[in-house]
Amino acid sequence: MCAARPGGVPVRLAASYTAAVERYLTGAGIAKFSARIYRISLTTWGWMFADEATPTGPARRGVKPPVFPVATIDDPVLPKMLAESAAARADEMDADTANRELSVARKAIDRWQRRGWIEGDPTR
Repeated sequence: MCAARPGGVPVRLAASYTAAVERYLTGAGIAKFSARIYRISLTTWGWMFADEATPTGPARRGVKPPVFPVATIDDPVLPKMLAESAAARADEMDADTANRELSVARKAIDRWQRRGWIEGDPTR
């Protein structure tokens, strides 16, 4: 899929959330070790964006997020659902981890917005 950036420059869209995550991790200049942590955080957010329970404990290892179009992030009901999911998740972990995962999600969302793949940021 292609869209146009301001000025008419075409941009290739990421069709799925998983593809958007991979393109973010490979194109943002993130160090290999950091990319592993970012992938874990973005996988967790993928479950929340899809409004599905996030696997925990041993079930979390190697799990892939649900498949959905990255444009789903622009769903107007998502901010309310995310607020509830993020609050529940924050109760399960320490504040540093919750804040780090939120920061990672916002960095990826910012990049996807700049690429024209999504318009909004449901985490704000």
